[in-house]
Amino acid sequence: MLRFLIPVGPLAAAILYFGGFFSSGYSRDVERPVQEVMASLEGLDVRKEPGSPGTDPSRSGGVLPDFKLERERGKMTWLVMAGDKVATRMIATLEPIKDGTATRITASVERGDAPDDITSPAFRSEKITLGLFAAALETQVNKLTMAWGAHCDELVEQLLNGGPAPGSDDRSSLGAAIGSTSRDIMRLGAIDTKLRAAGCDPAQRSKNAAPFQINERVGGAPATMDAPVMQDGPSAHDAPRFEPGKPMLDPTVK
Repeated sequence: MLRFLIPVGPLAAAILYFGGFFSSGYSRDVERPVQEVMASLEGLDVRKEPGSPGTDPSRSGGVLPDFKLERERGKMTWLVMAGDKVATRMIATLEPIKDGTATRITASVERGDAPDDITSPAFRSEKITLGLFAAALETQVNKLTMAWGAHCDELVEQLLNGGPAPGSDDRSSLGAAIGSTSRDIMRLGAIDTKLRAAGCDPAQRSKNAAPFQINERVGGAPATMDAPVMQDGPSAHDAPRFEPGKPMLDPTVK
């Protein structure tokens, strides 16, 4: 029996980001009124996203970014400051829809005038920043609209046991391993999508919950895929790893 800690959660957003789907913007409809959504988004912090972006001053000339939130009617702007200059603006526009019972969130990013040498890598590129911003928006909205219960665990077990165990196909060469890993990521992304459609937010599953069980073996022995999150930037011992609720890639690395 393979013990498997499923790396879902922000994974779907990460797949979309790295696939280039966030390059021109982000939009999501939320079944909550604008004021309720705005209150939820006040807790947004991109520094909590994978890679802990903006938390290592050695990567920005010793300057840590400062975050300021500006609120307007139907609009929230997070200013990422590098000293007295603006590194980037992360903008969320909230539009009432369905007679005010729901909200359409659209997001965009504008690079500021702070030079690269004092700007954290995650905030130098509009595309990278937008990916992080979109993932952070997803995190906050899911806290508002979704949860995790016993039915979610049951659904995961069904989905995992409905196909081959991740990593169970050919990895005899580098090319085969890359192909297998890509298929694993896409399959886990599909699981993530189905969970969210059922109202299940993987990020809200208890960290102390038991690993999921898969009725296949990999190499005839049980295995667990679990490791710490990579911190702000790679080091010599870092390698692609799984962690529950985290994408496999560090979006702060160009």
